[in-house]
Amino acid sequence: MAAHPVRNRAGRGGDAPRGKGRGMVFSWLIVGYLFLAGTGAGAFAVAAGACVWDACRPTAASAAVVRAVQPGLALAPVLVIVSALLLLADLGSLDAAFRVLFQPPRTVMAAGAWLVAALAACGAAVAAMGAMPRLAWAPVAWALTLAGLVAALGVMAYSGLLLSDAVAVDFWRTPWLTALFVASSLSCGTALVVGAGLLAAPPGMANQAREDAVSALWRLGGVLACVELAVLAVFLVTRGLSTESARASCQLLLAGPLSIPFWGGVVGAGIVAPLALHGAVRGRGAGRAAAMAASACGVLVGGAALRLCVVAGAVMAPLALTAVTI
Repeated sequence: MAAHPVRNRAGRGGDAPRGKGRGMVFSWLIVGYLFLAGTGAGAFAVAAGACVWDACRPTAASAAVVRAVQPGLALAPVLVIVSALLLLADLGSLDAAFRVLFQPPRTVMAAGAWLVAALAACGAAVAAMGAMPRLAWAPVAWALTLAGLVAALGVMAYSGLLLSDAVAVDFWRTPWLTALFVASSLSCGTALVVGAGLLAAPPGMANQAREDAVSALWRLGGVLACVELAVLAVFLVTRGLSTESARASCQLLLAGPLSIPFWGGVVGAGIVAPLALHGAVRGRGAGRAAAMAASACGVLVGGAALRLCVVAGAVMAPLALTAVTI
């Protein structure tokens, strides 16, 4: 008799995951896709959110923040488009991409691909209107911004849903993974906006005013780092108290082959070092801009390492037998 195990529905076209045991379910292209899409979505959410805040409650400080976020707002759709290209490369052909987008069954990856496309379109349009205000028509600008914010939230959340759809990986099957990716995406997006605001000065904006405006977003990044740390801890504790395969995944991150990228990248560079810089820098100072730049780089490194650790840390659960043939 030959037994046929359950097939993992998260892979391309519903194929079984590549490899066994600790083998990567998704390729490094999908890791890059998840990171860039999440970071671009987070950057758009933070930058567009600052613009909406200024439109609703305008002050001199909020107006300065809006000017400072424009480079990040322009960069966000670029990252989203690059992430879509990585997804296309992983699928292997335009025909495969067409099947994912248009043919049933409707999958989580298909929904995510549509959200990425919507975010790229809305983000590019909003960034163009920000760069050329004379082209902006208020009703259209509001509609595109709100639609982009909805798409950004969907992109940030869907990456966790994509992984949790893998029936054979207990490590991913928890809503805390979605919460973790949302927190990380907002943190990485804020870091991107801070870094872009420091490197690309808006025309006519004094350096000190720009640094003060970016500093407000940097403080938001400190709060988000604390939130991400808390969610990460809850995610690991709940997984450690779950099934044997989920505990094995936690072991890989905490004390196994993935411990260096986890402790050094996710925790060290992505959370601890930025929070230490927040504690060390008080008010204005000669080193504030350098600290903000270093913190932003660390957060982005940690965000990339998080996706790598979560994807590479998958341990397959025993698969149920669904059919027996003679």
